[in-house]
Amino acid sequence: MGEKIAEKPGEFPISIHASISGKVTGVVDTIEIISDGKDEPILEIGRERHGWESLSNEETIRILHDSGVEVPVPPVVDTLILNGCESEPYLTSDYCLLTSHPVEVLKAGEILRRTLGAKEVVLAIEKDKEDAAEVLRSKIFFHRWPHSRVEVFPSSYPQEDERILARELVPPGQKALVLSVSTAFAAYEAVVHQKPFYERAVTVGGECVAQPRNFWLRVGTSVEEAVKYARGFLRQPEKIVLGGPMKGTAIDALDTPILKETRGILGLPKEIVEPESVEPCIRCGRCVDHCPAGISPVMITLAAEKGLFEVAKDYGVSLCIECGNCSYVCPAKRPMVELMRYASINAC
Repeated sequence: MGEKIAEKPGEFPISIHASISGKVTGVVDTIEIISDGKDEPILEIGRERHGWESLSNEETIRILHDSGVEVPVPPVVDTLILNGCESEPYLTSDYCLLTSHPVEVLKAGEILRRTLGAKEVVLAIEKDKEDAAEVLRSKIFFHRWPHSRVEVFPSSYPQEDERILARELVPPGQKALVLSVSTAFAAYEAVVHQKPFYERAVTVGGECVAQPRNFWLRVGTSVEEAVKYARGFLRQPEKIVLGGPMKGTAIDALDTPILKETRGILGLPKEIVEPESVEPCIRCGRCVDHCPAGISPVMITLAAEKGLFEVAKDYGVSLCIECGNCSYVCPAKRPMVELMRYASINAC
């Protein structure tokens, strides 16, 4: 467990690690490992890295990528934003991390700030998590971290989008890097405790789940196994979603594994997700009124349906954040997000 088994190529190669001990038995689209039942970790995991506080920037970046923690390294970073906003319903895994491991998240921010050359670290949290904000403020004061601060935002969707946070927190002309709280915590574990990124906090919830909770789940854990930890389904869900109800992906198979980016597993009932018939666009403009990116989803999706991708490009499809607001408010129930994504792929 924790052994490096593959590497994702690129300018900064990202390593992939085994989340159980055993034997690799297949490599196709995924790497299949049959457990030996021992759950034996590599020896280094959990041992504090000697001299971690004095590592060079290059050494820290190498450790992060070799531990499977994907941190971009832009040439200039003025502000590092740790995103603790969870505006999608049901999801609370980042909130759980902030309340249970606030010092580790703050230390991660300081490690990443020094490594990236940022002037400050801003922890972004929504107002309905004010208790987490107060805990973080007290830790910042106690440890005397002058480069860290907490900013609280209204509890509104899609506040967690990194472009919205960067626009609200960073003055024009300055550069920001937005990382999730989960990524920051994984960075702390990698640098300080030599633990590769092979497990994460995941919300298992929704009305169909018997005991909705947050769990530490290893990458590769099946949805079926994760739901068992929450005492299973009370009733058969109409839809199972990986992620949140707005941006998540619906799945059909319970043997689907969770990935590093999986924040939640939701079992949703028929009354929540019952599909309605799709009607032609009535030009009501609601999608325009509710678009946080300030573009015109109606014109982009109509252009996409006719294959006019240059028109979609002119209307700013590249600015779409795929928040799903347009689909949610559309009285005609048009598949707005799918059409926006279709236009984006073909316009670029």
